[in-house]
Amino acid sequence: MRVWVTTVCLLFLLIQVYQWIRGFILPLPIYVLAGAFLAIASNYEKGLGTLFKMGSTQLNFGKEKESE
Repeated sequence: MRVWVTTVCLLFLLIQVYQWIRGFILPLPIYVLAGAFLAIASNYEKGLGTLFKMGSTQLNFGKEKESE
């Protein structure tokens, strides 16, 4: 009997949490801010100076660097 009650309670809690998560919608500005944060965090090693630098390497757009 104890196992049955525990299983039913656990199943009920899991279903309630699942329904709460399904109904949870974040507004668009939070998605935009999270995306900007992820972009900054993923490019942190490059530094902010390379974002504003307009050198010849920036104009190649994915072409391989020519040997110097």
